[in-house]
Amino acid sequence: MTSLLSQTAKSVIVTGAASGLGKAIASEFLRLGSYVTLVDINADRLKATSEDLSAYPRHVTAKADITNKADVKAVFQKAVSGAGQVDALVNCAGIMDDFQGAGELATDLWDRVVGVNLTAPFMLSGEAVREFLREGRDGGVTGGTIINISSLAGLRGGFSGAAYAASKAGLLGLTKNTAALYAKVGIRCNAICPGGMATNFMEKASPEVPGTAWEYVKKMSEVNPGFIDANKLGRMVAFLCSEDATDINGTVITADSGWNAI
Repeated sequence: MTSLLSQTAKSVIVTGAASGLGKAIASEFLRLGSYVTLVDINADRLKATSEDLSAYPRHVTAKADITNKADVKAVFQKAVSGAGQVDALVNCAGIMDDFQGAGELATDLWDRVVGVNLTAPFMLSGEAVREFLREGRDGGVTGGTIINISSLAGLRGGFSGAAYAASKAGLLGLTKNTAALYAKVGIRCNAICPGGMATNFMEKASPEVPGTAWEYVKKMSEVNPGFIDANKLGRMVAFLCSEDATDINGTVITADSGWNAI
């Protein structure tokens, strides 16, 4: 039986790779032998992550504002320069809102959240598609994989504020559209909607912070008190980018210990 080690994407770009889930995803690809371009806007955290992963030298860091088109292009140029091509993109970077609805949410915060969580994945996906279809790739074979990290907030209305919910729901639409339009040329796109994770995102959902989704988190925790394991999600992402997952396309996977079923 062929191992995942030999089947996974050879060159991967991971955004939001300097912490939390993004770091866990990047670590898993590195463990499997992929060349990974770690992308983040926080240079200090990115440097620290690179040092943490020094046992896996097949990686490069790219400080980038992914809402900036020039930075997005530079990320792909750096990845191609290091690995020859890009086989997979993981859109993991994201920011939270202040758990406010449309009646209270400031327009500038809406623009910032939607910019990072939806417009940036759109621009990154566009560059990825063009790279996947580029002539002169290894063996002349086109195709590749995009994984979008959405959220239960993209499926349920009460887990966040308006901006985060709308951006994560929009990311699911982008996922399905990308899968539908490019399946015939060997490009796959899937989304994962994680439940509560023990990352810096959960700092926003706190009983000490008024107006948060803490009551929802509390209710779900009564069913399953544990947080979702970022390392397990990293392995799920690697599987979705492997040859064993070539029939999985346009799919939204919830990884939430059953929270969405309540």
